[in-house]
Amino acid sequence: MSKRRFWVLLTGILAVGLGLRIWLAFFVFHNQGFAWDLAAFGNWMDNIEQNGLSPYGPDPGFNYPPMFANLLVVIKSLATSVGVEPINLIKLLGIVPDVAIGAVIALAGRKWLNAKQGLIAAALFLLIPVVWYDSAVWGQVDNLSMLPMLLAVWMIIDRKPEWSFVLFTLAVLTKPQGALILFVLVPVLLGQLWAKELPWKRLATSFAAAFLAFLVIALPWDLESYAPRDVAGIPVVGDIFGLAGQYVYNANYFHVLTANAYNLWVLGGRIPLAHLIPDDDAIWISDSYKVLGIPAQLIGTGLFLIVAAVVSVVLFKRRDPIAVLTGLSLVLVAFFVLPTRVHERYLVQAFAVLAIIWVPKLWTRLFLVLLSVANAVNLHAILAKDLDVQNMSVSERDPGYATGITDAIPFSGRGPDDFGLSWVRLPADFAREEWVIWMVVAIHVAALVIVAKDFLKVTVKDLRVA
Repeated sequence: MSKRRFWVLLTGILAVGLGLRIWLAFFVFHNQGFAWDLAAFGNWMDNIEQNGLSPYGPDPGFNYPPMFANLLVVIKSLATSVGVEPINLIKLLGIVPDVAIGAVIALAGRKWLNAKQGLIAAALFLLIPVVWYDSAVWGQVDNLSMLPMLLAVWMIIDRKPEWSFVLFTLAVLTKPQGALILFVLVPVLLGQLWAKELPWKRLATSFAAAFLAFLVIALPWDLESYAPRDVAGIPVVGDIFGLAGQYVYNANYFHVLTANAYNLWVLGGRIPLAHLIPDDDAIWISDSYKVLGIPAQLIGTGLFLIVAAVVSVVLFKRRDPIAVLTGLSLVLVAFFVLPTRVHERYLVQAFAVLAIIWVPKLWTRLFLVLLSVANAVNLHAILAKDLDVQNMSVSERDPGYATGITDAIPFSGRGPDDFGLSWVRLPADFAREEWVIWMVVAIHVAALVIVAKDFLKVTVKDLRVA
């Protein structure tokens, strides 16, 4: 395929993907979505306008890191320049990264596969339901951090570790899930150094580049408000501890078996969420719940870390593009299926990588579509119909039950109605039928099995030969 034809086709694919999202976000579901998420973004913009670079102290509920805060400033400025309310443009924070990732997928596919497969992969990513549902309908920004994550992996494959770790820093400072790529970046870089593909000084320059990016992006903001008092006043140290404190707070916010993700844990507990959710009433079960005498949190976290450790060990030796991308996809899918405390949207980031590694075969393309539909059903079940979750602390009831938000900070600020926001309300009973939940869980687990098999196929065989 000629370069001209490639770029013409790519432009068309990106235009269709962008057009679909604009139509859904600003016409079909204008100012509709997951109303409390959108209202939170609106309140954070108000907070920044009132407090400048010190929004975290006045509002501890502002639980997204500084890069996201910078982007909220951009949205606020853009809205002011065109004369509209900032909340009207908030979905751009999800839409623009979607389209940009589509372009990256096409270019990566052309480089590591071929031009045709790169274009097909980009089209798949931009058109499969769950991706546009998450950004244009729900109004979330999961792919906002996936964009620098994907680019960081590309850079490490190309032996540009400094750029890779700068992009990693951007990802982590956008959403905490960006940290997942460390299970790929670190072993690949160490493997390159060990094999003398790069000089060891590149390790120091890479960490220095990441640290500089952190200073530029994070230091102006008042992250130290999250730090322990004895270090909060120390320049830079307070900000580092503050960021870590913010991430720990977020990780512990919903200490439940599942925060509505249709993964293995939706089937667990004394009364599984899969059994309760069809009736619109649910009791979230604490992940202190014991399975064979072991707390569920430890089981879920342990299983995920085992998978991530295996990926890291293998990628130390095997570092070609498909092996690295398959390893990353395994980490991302495992992060959705295995741990507790997982939200329904946490699989969305995986589709950017799956689109590349699954494009060569027709059956995996079809499974990618099936997986996206299944995950979209999970999102739809939560967005399109109210769910009354019983909020009871562990101390108030049997120790197997918890709300996950017993220490939540009271809400302050404008609610969705004040922003003119409303919920998406569409038929969703089908998405909560227990047999549907079981089927979706089976598809999610099958995805983990398939990508694990793919990873073993492209790595372990060659490692044995070596």
